Amino acid sequence: MDICIGGILNGKVRKINEDSFCVGNPHSDDINEYHKQYFHLGGKLLSFWVYSEINYQEASRIAESFLKKEQRSLSGC
Repeated sequence: MDICIGGILNGKVRKINEDSFCVGNPHSDDINEYHKQYFHLGGKLLSFWVYSEINYQEASRIAESFLKKEQRSLSGC
């Protein structure tokens, strides 16, 4: 999936072959750091980019919501 969780890129897809990346916030001097995380969801191993200030439990909950949203859009409901 490679969807960003949290930070300025929340919900955006980022397809790169790295373990982490940083992106600047155009509205401030803040730097958002993301790390690749894998979650077992829906019987699959899916990858996400997790903002460094989000804990694993919160990231897992958000990843599940992204998966549910994608499944609904694929089913047309």
